[in-house]
Amino acid sequence: MAHANDRLFDHQMAREFKLKKTRALVDKRMDLSDAVAQYVEDGDSLIETGFAYARGPMAAYWEIGRQKKQNLVGIYTPGGLNNLWHEFGGIEGAHVAYVGVEMRGLIAPFRRGVEAGTLKVFSDWSHGGLSASLRAAEQGMNYVASKSMLGSDVMKDNPYVKLGEDPWTGEPVCLIPAMYPDVAIFHVHHADKYGNGRVWGLSVNDTAIAIAAKKVVVTCERIVDTDDIRASAANVIIPWYCVDAVCEVPYGAWPGDMPGMYYFDRPLQEQVVRVDWKTPEATKAWVETNIYGTKNHYEMIQLAADEEGMNVLDYVKRLEQFACSAAYFGIGTWGTGGERDWKYEEVAKRAI
Repeated sequence: MAHANDRLFDHQMAREFKLKKTRALVDKRMDLSDAVAQYVEDGDSLIETGFAYARGPMAAYWEIGRQKKQNLVGIYTPGGLNNLWHEFGGIEGAHVAYVGVEMRGLIAPFRRGVEAGTLKVFSDWSHGGLSASLRAAEQGMNYVASKSMLGSDVMKDNPYVKLGEDPWTGEPVCLIPAMYPDVAIFHVHHADKYGNGRVWGLSVNDTAIAIAAKKVVVTCERIVDTDDIRASAANVIIPWYCVDAVCEVPYGAWPGDMPGMYYFDRPLQEQVVRVDWKTPEATKAWVETNIYGTKNHYEMIQLAADEEGMNVLDYVKRLEQFACSAAYFGIGTWGTGGERDWKYEEVAKRAI
């Protein structure tokens, strides 16, 4: 079988693959562990969805690690907490627009791999350039011409884009090929049994990714009736005909944010990024306890009670309610809830 990178920009192969997928309205519901086992194969390219810690399919990412999938190729638009698997043979390399968790810092396992040369960076991208590549695939174009990435070293480090000339103006343009990832997994608020996925809030590149990817798994907070989906069709960003599997996974974005439902688990993310993944030894211990040592997402959540024994799910739901209320009444902006009772110093002291 061709390497994931060889398949990634092969529009003919992608079209032939997609033509074989059924457009019938069939029931696609299954357990998450079965969906990962069936649709995520060793050596696949896997693209991140949502936006870093916002609406990422974290339960699915942890399950990929739990099943010890090997030699995956990551596509990060941006990339967040799904970047530790290369230390366990899970990720061979990546195509990168951005990897990190914003104010919480860089992802230590990813950085260690790049610095040591054990994690390959196959190509660098701008956010706009990678989005354009996915949009080209969404719209059935072999490539698009753009100004994104011109005048930067990204052009030197990306073997897939080419310098061209606008035939009307003679100006330089970057020719960006359509990208077709092997697998995309999305976490949405609601889905029906056929795979129509509805979200509130940001969609980022997800609609383009759903159409571009060859295999698509949807996880959701709740499976609802198709009539319910049709009643608010404007919020449906994942169309059924792209989807192979639908999995009901409440709190499937935890420890990330699910807009309107629960806030990201800031204490846990701070602890993981600044302390638990600081060294290879600490990372290995964390994975063995939280991933290999649990049978599913819910057992993993059970380990995450805070020092006072407060239910972690109640905590993140309350923060999201506060954030939404504060933004609505003009008290603050999106994200205010996480500032209510949290200080960086609480974890920073342990990171020294």
